[in-house]
Amino acid sequence: MINFLNEIDTSLFLALNEMNSPFLDPIMLAISYNKFIFMTLLIALIAYGFTIYKKYIFLAFFFCLIGFGLSDSISSKGLKDNIKRLRPCHNETLRGNVHTAGKNCWGGKYGFVSSHASNSFAIAIFFWLLFKKKKRFSLLFLYASLVSYSRIYLARHYPGDIIFGALLGLLCGYIAFKGFLFAFARLQQQSINQQ
Repeated sequence: MINFLNEIDTSLFLALNEMNSPFLDPIMLAISYNKFIFMTLLIALIAYGFTIYKKYIFLAFFFCLIGFGLSDSISSKGLKDNIKRLRPCHNETLRGNVHTAGKNCWGGKYGFVSSHASNSFAIAIFFWLLFKKKKRFSLLFLYASLVSYSRIYLARHYPGDIIFGALLGLLCGYIAFKGFLFAFARLQQQSINQQ
């Protein structure tokens, strides 16, 4: 059964990875590796959050970091190091069949699950819930999906790595948001009691 699922995952990876072009290469590299894009998005979210939560936005940001950290440590240290599934660009059986946008296969040797997918989905769900599921914040999931797809495009991950990474991120972001709600309610109650 595992071999069958692996074959499907590999076939899907090859089909998606083969849809590349010189025009898309720098775009996918930027989406995947340019920290400026991510930091700009995060600063914009915090600035918007300040208009709603005032000083409590720093509490929200703290819990967002917890969700991010949880997602990153589980994906990087907990799963990759124990499952040891080679990235497609490190898989000898795929050599010559993968597109890496002209870059070497840098990063760790193993890819299950995708930290890029888990981290970006953790942030997307956290802020989507924080801002009360407003439709415009659904674009955060589009951003997380683009980051995730870029990992397949660059031959760093199989679709299965992405799917399970996204699920992990959604869970970690949701747990972090629930932690924020609990702390936020306690602080508000304390504030009321002090008046």
